[in-house]
Amino acid sequence: MRALVASISVTVLLLTGCSSSDGGTPTPVVTATADDTTEPAPEPTGAESTQPEQRQPSISVASLPIGGSSVDDQHPNCWSVSLTDTSVPAGTTIELGSATFDPEGVFAADQQSCPGDLPACTGVQWTADQHDTCYVGVRQLVSSGSTTLQVPGQATCESQSDCDSLLGRSGSQIVLTALPAETPSGG
Repeated sequence: MRALVASISVTVLLLTGCSSSDGGTPTPVVTATADDTTEPAPEPTGAESTQPEQRQPSISVASLPIGGSSVDDQHPNCWSVSLTDTSVPAGTTIELGSATFDPEGVFAADQQSCPGDLPACTGVQWTADQHDTCYVGVRQLVSSGSTTLQVPGQATCESQSDCDSLLGRSGSQIVLTALPAETPSGG
């Protein structure tokens, strides 16, 4: 008897839940079950198509327009290098190469002349938004002569005209002069 009363009560509750109070059409009751979820379509397992290679213009700049000075009296053979008299066009990246000298034979690159916490120039990238100072250590090879410290770069640009705008700029303003070795004074 209890089972019959419970069944009737459940049926009455279900019927009441499905009817509207204004006597109109019943409002359906929507319920979700665990079986109602659907899985997303599986992704294809084949190789994706490759996009066409987008080649950006690039140029090599033998001597970027740079300036700088020795870091301090304790490190006279460590030179700061920064971009001067030019701006890097938006969308252009200049990757710095290894220091060179013109003429050769007066100084050589020697990064150990710089404190370890100063970034070397090789591999540094300059953009329109960031062209931080980097550092080149040098070692004197002979007792006299002068040379220009040059830092070459490889520019990758959004357009050929952006690359062309980097050409013809003044080169390095960092001139190094060898000094005779100090001789101890006799007494």
